[in-house]
Amino acid sequence: MYDPHYIKSLFVKFYADECTPEEIETIIEYLRASDGSEAFPHIDEVRAKLGEFPKLDEQRSDDIFSQIISRDALSVTTARPKHRFVAWGWKIAAAFVGFLFLAGIGWWYYDYEIRTALYATSFGEVKTITLPDGTKVVLNANSALRVPSNTPEDSVREVWLNGEAFFSVTHTEDHRKFIVHTAHELQVEVLGTEFNVNSREEKATVVLNSGKVKVQLSDDSQLSEEWVMKPGELIEYEAKNQHVDQKEVDTLLYTSWRNNLLVFKDTSLKEIAQLMSDNYGYKVQFERDSLAQLLFTGSVPADQSELLLQTLSISFDLDITQNEQTITIDSR
Repeated sequence: MYDPHYIKSLFVKFYADECTPEEIETIIEYLRASDGSEAFPHIDEVRAKLGEFPKLDEQRSDDIFSQIISRDALSVTTARPKHRFVAWGWKIAAAFVGFLFLAGIGWWYYDYEIRTALYATSFGEVKTITLPDGTKVVLNANSALRVPSNTPEDSVREVWLNGEAFFSVTHTEDHRKFIVHTAHELQVEVLGTEFNVNSREEKATVVLNSGKVKVQLSDDSQLSEEWVMKPGELIEYEAKNQHVDQKEVDTLLYTSWRNNLLVFKDTSLKEIAQLMSDNYGYKVQFERDSLAQLLFTGSVPADQSELLLQTLSISFDLDITQNEQTITIDSR
């Protein structure tokens, strides 16, 4: 049984040409077992994840089809007999290309990889990236970062983030700005500093560890304000009502994930359920609304979601059951 949430995350990594041979094998085996349509991300999900893309014309669609058919990656291992690939390879390519057409991103896949580097993580995966200028980015689970290729040395450094990442920005001798764009009209401008950005659902947050940053909204926003942050501060932007909140926080609560640790302090189970959804692809259901308001303080390794569930069960005497990617929480 294949988990559609996990397969979706693998598709994003495939577009970025970052799938491991094992992950490509998983995708191919999945497509062999089904038509694959139920696990394809919806067009809105793709656009939210990777941004807007140019449209595709007929000639380019033919080029893409030929390119995908000939990609060595789709054969997975040279040990497989070629006739097996011929037998079902067209089905795989057709499934991918059909999705690319429907999503309107075929030409982006064909050309955008030349102009932009895309880094993506699947559920439960954390990746460390070093950008050409020396800036280090720790990309949290279920996230994507777009970085322009061949940026002129005297131009502003810009990246586009969907999900969560921790940035350690390198200061350049010519004091070039580094700007992080989020999917929520929020952008963070720095010279050299360390900060965390989380842009998911209807909210974006920025937590500053060291240095100084300026946070502002894009030109598309109705607000024209900008906020200067000091170390130890958080800015939270709610896209729905365009509300901004700035306050002092314990940065460890927001950045410990990069050290494989989840730290909670009076965190509601509702918030933990959202984290389980964002980072691991789980759907959490509360049988009683009051359970979602329970507050938890503690810490667990970030790569042990099962331990987190066990800890919550013991701490609040809860009955927590899991059926594939659905988690149900009730009182004992």
